[in-house]
Amino acid sequence: MDKREVIGQRGESIFIVIITRKHPTRGYLFDHPRFLGEKKRTIDFYVELFHDESLIPFFFVQVKSTYEGYTVKEHRLKVQVTATDIKRLAAYPAPTYIVGIDESRERGYIVSANGECQTGLSSLCTDYPLNPDALALLWDEVVAYWTSPTYPAFRSAFCDPKWRQ
Repeated sequence: MDKREVIGQRGESIFIVIITRKHPTRGYLFDHPRFLGEKKRTIDFYVELFHDESLIPFFFVQVKSTYEGYTVKEHRLKVQVTATDIKRLAAYPAPTYIVGIDESRERGYIVSANGECQTGLSSLCTDYPLNPDALALLWDEVVAYWTSPTYPAFRSAFCDPKWRQ
């Protein structure tokens, strides 16, 4: 196994730890993510929410890990996502996200991949760290998607400001 594979696998493990942390006031929000990376070309994880049994909301995640840190000027995480992957993520009729993992600091950042951008990216916005507030907002956003009568008009709170034209 080469260094890149190790960093990728550690990033996936860090994502699992972060997403399954107990929220300080709301308890556990997300069930254990199901790894799909070996089976699906673009999707790394399928994540279900803890919710009443009449509805099991879920979302998809692609995890990108790096040991290279952040850009100097805008403090963006140095990970790359191809335009093909972004278009494939946006094609899923479900909430989809890209999670960037700073492997050395064991921190994660999330951005929406629901069609806001159709080009590749060479760095990831760090405006949305995967902290308790963002995890609660993510839970609320995914539930709103699945319970809204107009869910195709979905707009995520986790949009990279550089993608908005």
